[in-house]
Amino acid sequence: MTLEGAQAKVIVDGKISAPFVIGKGVRQGDGLSATLFNLALHKALKNLEQSDMILNRQTQICGYAEDILVIARSLPALEAQCMELSREAGRVGLIVSPDETKYVRFSASPSRRSVKGATINGVTYEGVAEFIYLGTLISNDNSVEKEIQRCILTSNRTYFAAISLFRN
Repeated sequence: MTLEGAQAKVIVDGKISAPFVIGKGVRQGDGLSATLFNLALHKALKNLEQSDMILNRQTQICGYAEDILVIARSLPALEAQCMELSREAGRVGLIVSPDETKYVRFSASPSRRSVKGATINGVTYEGVAEFIYLGTLISNDNSVEKEIQRCILTSNRTYFAAISLFRN
């Protein structure tokens, strides 16, 4: 998601300024950049806030920083939730980037775990069999073996990269 056509007001000595268009933002990686983005994203997600677990509903939204995970029981429920998310994000000047958005289908049945993309609101999102969310590999077969192997490989790389430090 990105800010686009956003406006702002500032308070100086207790007086609110006239609105002005934000033409250039803060640099990516700046502490203020993350804070401003999180404030805008929080406002968009708060309007979608859902209090029950997925057991009681058709959809669930999980968000951390710029990573948002939309869980749905059916494609129509996913389409409706994504359209609502795009609408609420647009209200605060954010847009969902189709290039950064992926689609994965989970199922106990291998024949239902298609990796083909999904078209939602006229935009086709890439289908994937696995993705990394908050540093953890999630696969469409709900298997943890790949994640365990990935952790072992990462640990071995770290160990052998630092082995000379242990010898000295």
